[in-house]
Amino acid sequence: MQFFTIILKNLIGYDGLIILLAVVNFFFFLPKLKEANVKLEQSLQPTIYIPIEQIIKSIGQSNNSELDLHLLRKLKERETKCYHIFVSITNIFPLMGILGTIISLLRLASFSNDMIMFNFTTALTSTFWGLVCAIIFKAIDGILSPKIAFNEDNFNLLISRIDNYTRTGDCNEAKNIS
Repeated sequence: MQFFTIILKNLIGYDGLIILLAVVNFFFFLPKLKEANVKLEQSLQPTIYIPIEQIIKSIGQSNNSELDLHLLRKLKERETKCYHIFVSITNIFPLMGILGTIISLLRLASFSNDMIMFNFTTALTSTFWGLVCAIIFKAIDGILSPKIAFNEDNFNLLISRIDNYTRTGDCNEAKNIS
């Protein structure tokens, strides 16, 4: 029972900051990243498997275009931005845990048993929360990173296909676009 009391006391201090950052990462940045990922994937998937001539014609019809390269680029940039923020916050958790440990141990001004126990448990709980949050978000990152890489590959494939087609000059429409 004393274990839970110590953990709850420490949540009010530095551990609460770690938990708050985890909540923001989970409920704010992760949904934004998932939304950007899904939108980009839905926009890219139909274009990957259609003939390049049809893609070029679609781009040429700028008013009624089903394929908007500027929108795709914007979606890709948003996905990349959200992913980098998510990963950066994930990488901060162990560092915050270590910082909490150091801060708690530096507070050891007097060597009374109560003070040593309080600061030592605070040090351990901040390390605990930092590592737990890092492990959870690394697992989530392991699920998301292949999807991000798949979108990156598809986006690069589309741009490469368009670039190769317009460079070969096989079609007058391609010359007019570039």
